[in-house]
Amino acid sequence: MTGDNFDQYKGEKWWVSPFNSPGIKDAKLNIPKSVQIHDVTLRDGEQTPGIVFNKDDKLAITRALSNAGVHRIEVGMPVISQEEKAAIKAITSEGLKSKIFTLSRLIKGDIDESAQTDVDGIVLETPLGVPKRKQLGWSMEKALDLTVQMIDHAKSYGLFVSSFGVDTTRAELQDFLNFAKAVSATKVDSLTIVDTFGCISYEGMSYLTEKTKEVTKKPLEVHTHNDFGLAAASSFAAMAHGATTIHVAVNGIGERTGNAALDEIHMGLKYLYGVDTGIKTEKLFEISRLVEERSSFILPSNKPFVGTRAFARESGISVAGWAKYNLGSEPVLPELVGNKHEVVVGKKSGKGSIEFKLKELNLWKETVTEEQLESIMNKVKAKSQAEKKAVNDNDFKEIAKSVLH
Repeated sequence: MTGDNFDQYKGEKWWVSPFNSPGIKDAKLNIPKSVQIHDVTLRDGEQTPGIVFNKDDKLAITRALSNAGVHRIEVGMPVISQEEKAAIKAITSEGLKSKIFTLSRLIKGDIDESAQTDVDGIVLETPLGVPKRKQLGWSMEKALDLTVQMIDHAKSYGLFVSSFGVDTTRAELQDFLNFAKAVSATKVDSLTIVDTFGCISYEGMSYLTEKTKEVTKKPLEVHTHNDFGLAAASSFAAMAHGATTIHVAVNGIGERTGNAALDEIHMGLKYLYGVDTGIKTEKLFEISRLVEERSSFILPSNKPFVGTRAFARESGISVAGWAKYNLGSEPVLPELVGNKHEVVVGKKSGKGSIEFKLKELNLWKETVTEEQLESIMNKVKAKSQAEKKAVNDNDFKEIAKSVLH
């Protein structure tokens, strides 16, 4: 599958909308043939209030991401502490396939410290949004001048440099375009459109990306936040108009409402747009659990793809439909991301749910009658209604045994 030839909308384990392909073609989008994933879990993700990753955490997460095929991993800022610098140095000494990046401010010391850790590249942040520059008292001229100086300094170390315009989406358009054009004349390797405060619409990001493409031939990247719940949508908008690298975080962790989630971006690229990043899809659930454990940041159980109940059902109609025709009852099967199905029993269960749960718990016998199924179902419904929650496996076993024996 590729973005310019994506007519297939179903396979053995997935079935999405057939309108995606004509929608893409009619919109005359500029979808790239390949997209790189730049993971920020260990930098922006760690900026989630309360999350702290130590050296062991960073090594474990970086290894998992690299083993899954993530192209670039941003692992922190060595100037934060000696412990942080040591962790980054340990990561770069692993010889992983992924390119390792750090974040640098427009300060020579930041770049020097990054170079000393043997990283492959830096994300060089420049305050561009009007509110941020007002906060700092910076003019666009100062921001541009310092950016050009620091790009030259970083390139003297042979580092890959991505110019990262903090709060791009709240900059004045012409100021940003002038900045992008001037920076593109340097040795910078890419420019990143940054929705630092998650406040741009899909249409706004499409427009901004198109305008940026008009003034630069440098590769474009996109970094979004989820304040309006549009981190993934905004990332797709930028990609659909030519951005070739998307920044993500495992489980969508990050400042405030978080970043675009790795699983949502990869799965959307592959199954909605026909762009395969090459990431091992079946590793996504495993990586999610690792980051959840190491960060102590608990995911909602219904988080798309990697939530523990993303593929769970309770409704009797839903369970019956799923049992009859598995693939038609969800867009992708859970094994694609390393997850699994679950049937929850409670107020909304039907006899099909009860039968499934009896078999799952090895309580099913061919002699079970319709009357017994209905009796168990009614008792489950009553307990669920009384306690205002689903019935757990232990309670279900007690109910089933009381009816069957």
